[in-house]
Amino acid sequence: MYARVTMFPGLAPERIKATLEEFREKHLPSIEKQSGYRGVWCGVDYTGGRAIAVTYWESVEALHESDALAREVRAAAVTKAGVDRNRPPITDRYEIVLEKEPAGV
Repeated sequence: MYARVTMFPGLAPERIKATLEEFREKHLPSIEKQSGYRGVWCGVDYTGGRAIAVTYWESVEALHESDALAREVRAAAVTKAGVDRNRPPITDRYEIVLEKEPAGV
C-alpha cells in the first residue's frame, strides 16, 4: 500500500472547519471513486493553524494516477483555508511497510 501525505502549515484557524466540511462534501466523493483508493486520515491542530491529510492507495500506479485530482483538491483547500503563501502545503509519498493494529481490535 502507498500513501500521499500532505501537511498544511499556516492555516487561518477560523477557516479550518469550513475547509474540512468542503473537503468532506465536495472533494472526498471524487477521491473515493479513484481506482485503487483505500482510505483517508486527517488531523488538525486548530490552535496552531495546521492540518495533515493522508490518503491510502492500493498501488504506486493508483497513487500516481490520482496526482492530478490531488493537486486540484489541494488548491481548493489552500484557497478555502486562507493558507499563508509563505508556508505552502508540503506533499510527500510513501510506501507503507508496516501497519499493525492493537490486538483485539
